[in-house]
Amino acid sequence: MNMSFFRQNHPLVISCYYIVVLLMVMSSTNPVIIGSCFLGSLLLQLFNLNGKSKKSVVYPLLFWVIITITNPLFVHRGATVLFFLLNKPITKEAFIYGFFMGMMIATVIYLFQNFQTSVNSEQLFYLFGKHLPKSTLILTLVFRFMPLFQRYFQELNQVQKTVQRTQKRRFKERAVYGLDLFGNLFSWSLENAMDTADSMKARGYGVKTRSSCLSYSWRKMDTLCLLLLIFSGILFIVGMIHNHYQFNYYPYYDNSYVLVKQNWPYYLLIFIIVCIPLIKRSREMIVWSILKSRI
Repeated sequence: MNMSFFRQNHPLVISCYYIVVLLMVMSSTNPVIIGSCFLGSLLLQLFNLNGKSKKSVVYPLLFWVIITITNPLFVHRGATVLFFLLNKPITKEAFIYGFFMGMMIATVIYLFQNFQTSVNSEQLFYLFGKHLPKSTLILTLVFRFMPLFQRYFQELNQVQKTVQRTQKRRFKERAVYGLDLFGNLFSWSLENAMDTADSMKARGYGVKTRSSCLSYSWRKMDTLCLLLLIFSGILFIVGMIHNHYQFNYYPYYDNSYVLVKQNWPYYLLIFIIVCIPLIKRSREMIVWSILKSRI
């Protein structure tokens, strides 16, 4: 079974999908849009785990909680005062605003994680390597070195544990150990980045006349998906221009139910776009389960 819902589609369609969703979630503070994109990206990330570590799901949720808690401590706007902390008002509107801003940041992280799962480095080189070689190389290095960085950190930390450096209990010695570990990781990452850049340069990367060994066929379904994404993006921009997605948090937050009721076609389209990967992935899982049961 495919690990990603878009494996059958052209890489350009996949990239356009995530660009449109990122445009939706980052261009508006509307809680309905943010909540829909968050739910879709979180469920897709859970589908893509497939027995892997759940840290990729937990860390964005921690950012969400931290932003929700800290926003009322620095922003004191809002008319509904819950209590006073150090003579500073803690308002309900600030809590709600921090809640949805934290949700937005968590959604963006999940979308980039899902994009990394859906589009590998070879597909990135195929799409942008000829026209944007330097930017594509930097983006690929980031996607490649993050898991390598984590793996090397675990290996190096395990080696240090064998020599019992982490068993020292004084704070100064633990601080020295942490700085030493960070220095080793930093030097290792620079060395690997230089080796990768020299290797790509030696192979002629960046030459515009250089062709790609990969070939992705364009199908009718890709055309339909791309037209749907373009139409959704245009409709979203039109809705933004006409203030269909405007939502105020201060001094009182608006009623989201009234906004959805007044402009329900715009919100329905966003919900459909967000749910496309979930529907397709659920369909693949059902078909796969049926085929396995027949074996």
